[in-house]
Amino acid sequence: MNKADVIIIGAGHNGLVAATYLARAGLSVLVLERRPGFGGATLNEELWPGYTFSTGAHLLHAVPAALARDLRLAERGLELVPRDEAFYLHADGTYHANIAVDRPNNRVARSKLTAAELAGLEGYNRFKADLLGLVRPWLLKVPPTLAELQARAAGTPAAEALRLATTMKLWEVQDHFLPTERLREAFATEASAVIENPLAFALAYGAIDLPDPATGERPPFGFVRGGMGRLAECLVAAAREAGAVLRDRSPVARILAAGGRVTGVRLADGGEIAAGLVLSCADPKVTFLRLLTDTDVDPALRRRIGALVSHVSCYKLLAAVTELPRWRAWDGPDPDEPSRGSMQLDMTRDIVRECYAALALGEPPRRPMLSFNVPSMLDSTLAPPGRHTASIYIYPAPARLAAGTWAERKREVAEAVIDYITEFAPNFRRSILHYEFRTPEDLETRLGLTDGCIWHLQHTPEQILGGRPLPELADYRTPVRGLYLGGAGQHPGGEVSGIPGHNAAQEILRDLGRK
Repeated sequence: MNKADVIIIGAGHNGLVAATYLARAGLSVLVLERRPGFGGATLNEELWPGYTFSTGAHLLHAVPAALARDLRLAERGLELVPRDEAFYLHADGTYHANIAVDRPNNRVARSKLTAAELAGLEGYNRFKADLLGLVRPWLLKVPPTLAELQARAAGTPAAEALRLATTMKLWEVQDHFLPTERLREAFATEASAVIENPLAFALAYGAIDLPDPATGERPPFGFVRGGMGRLAECLVAAAREAGAVLRDRSPVARILAAGGRVTGVRLADGGEIAAGLVLSCADPKVTFLRLLTDTDVDPALRRRIGALVSHVSCYKLLAAVTELPRWRAWDGPDPDEPSRGSMQLDMTRDIVRECYAALALGEPPRRPMLSFNVPSMLDSTLAPPGRHTASIYIYPAPARLAAGTWAERKREVAEAVIDYITEFAPNFRRSILHYEFRTPEDLETRLGLTDGCIWHLQHTPEQILGGRPLPELADYRTPVRGLYLGGAGQHPGGEVSGIPGHNAAQEILRDLGRK
């Protein structure tokens, strides 16, 4: 195939979703993927015999129910296993959790909270519900400007929520509502992957998990049975059924343009494919700084793209273990209960400050924030009987180190992370049969993510909604006519949602006058 109506760069979940909608509309669609296979960050890898890991994204929670239904994911065999509660462990042997978890070690159990704390908590939750509810109607369309949000909010409680979110830092808003330190620390994790204490508007990204405002349907939430690669299989089936052509091992070296309009692509092997439309699902930095030439993009735009926040990265620890972790702080009757949910270690404001101070120095945090999950606890197909898979995201991490390289320091940092986890679960280190540690450099090399940023760009307040990735690019179009953007660097952002791919496809069809 040396000519197509539309070429899609990247066969991750967004590229596959876009391909399905465009091909359903009767366009000839060619999807080009640089790596073997399809799915991007939604992949399975058997790292050791019998142990299957979702080595990229490991949780599905942001696919709108309407989109899942439209793509017939359940009919194609996608099955979710709901994940349970998240618990936030502290070094002093306590934790915070859902206030309904009424146990002695839960700092914020309802029975411990005063009337003032309960009222403050209700007020803070109402503030967030008003803000997120204001944003949710734009999830499956071009994102709003601040002026559009203000106009929609006028005369409703959301107006005050929007005012607070756009004028106050997150911790200031929490302090405004929450009267005690223990309640404030219970929310220290909010937006903690973004930056230290961002503008509270960063919370608006959470609208991605809200139910459909018309039907009340919630997005599917949990681990994919069999691993995230099963989702990729379903999306590949949908795209091919619609008529899209998928080619792997076909890296794009250049997006071709003439006279300010896209004409096709050049592959790494020198071959060229003509197309009147190109949809790039690569991140904005790859698209504008690597795939387009200096003459195709205004230098000022290139500089602004280069300054977008992607350097706040993460790393991932994948381990085959002989037994479930036994958390020191856990005081429930079932020692396995935490492994049905997610354990987050010692996330307090002081630790958030420490982490970002280390990041600014180009150093891995000494006490990182992390999310510890055991997918095999809920899906026995992932590990041999009696054994388990641990999947742990650790953040923040500097994309580049000030001293040494990630290749040189990988083992040192991995061992420090294992030691840190073992402080909270004393049996963890001895339970490890095998482990693999993936640094930001590994995530960049393996998954094509600039700086190893799993969301393409961080969800800073400036880089969400109508600012994602920049105001003039937020409608999925670019200054190069016929070139569109459909990756996680677009509204509404990262996570495995398929929404950027869906929205970009709808804008292409709108420009073509097709439904």
